[in-house]
Amino acid sequence: MKMTDETLEFLTRLKDKVKLVLQRHKEQVTDFVDPYLKRVAEEYLKNQVGINYASFGGVERAERQRILICPEYLHPSVELAGISIIRLIGNLNYVSVSHRDYLGALLGQGIKREKVGDIYPVSDGCVVILSRELADFLMVNPLKVKGVTLKATELQVGEWIPEKPEGKVVAVTLSSLRLDTVVAHGFGLSRTKVVGYIKGGKVKVNWQIIEDLDYKCAENDVISFRGKGRILISEICGETKKGRIKVNLVRYK
Repeated sequence: MKMTDETLEFLTRLKDKVKLVLQRHKEQVTDFVDPYLKRVAEEYLKNQVGINYASFGGVERAERQRILICPEYLHPSVELAGISIIRLIGNLNYVSVSHRDYLGALLGQGIKREKVGDIYPVSDGCVVILSRELADFLMVNPLKVKGVTLKATELQVGEWIPEKPEGKVVAVTLSSLRLDTVVAHGFGLSRTKVVGYIKGGKVKVNWQIIEDLDYKCAENDVISFRGKGRILISEICGETKKGRIKVNLVRYK
């Protein structure tokens, strides 16, 4: 599938980092990337001679990760990846706060999206993973979410373990596994509305923008819809007597 301009620009920056590692014999690290860009990077890096590389997101099963590239005689470690884990807590008993609110507050502080890894909402705030150089900034520039000031505390790697996200299981029967059909059923929209969203680049499959309505989805695909959440095709269960496809979806907010 053809790469987007964004992906090609990322690959160019990655190649520049590999050159620096080989020339200066010093590690280089990318910004946080999603699983799709991570796969793109690994396809390139696995064929490069003279380097070691590994990805780190601060916690186990992190979605967004930084890729550390080292000379071949160095062992990649999370300490070299430049990651900080910050817990932000405050009196949120009277407000409803979501992942989007925390991300918006961080971006409102002038922090760039690529410097932020995963964000995990918890009962009294959130845990955010970000580039190490921003940890001190958050300590002296308290984050405010919906008018509530959050106190920042830095955690050590391994000190906090995120809970597995819970989703709602939905059983559907589909005429096909076309992307527009799956998105329409998964997000409760008409296929007519879905067409514009997909062609407008608002839908990703496995973190890659897909604009092809005929794209055939598969089991374990993760489909994200900008502003509406994501679904997982957890199981394809066969066909009904009328030839429709039985599918179990997991819907996440």
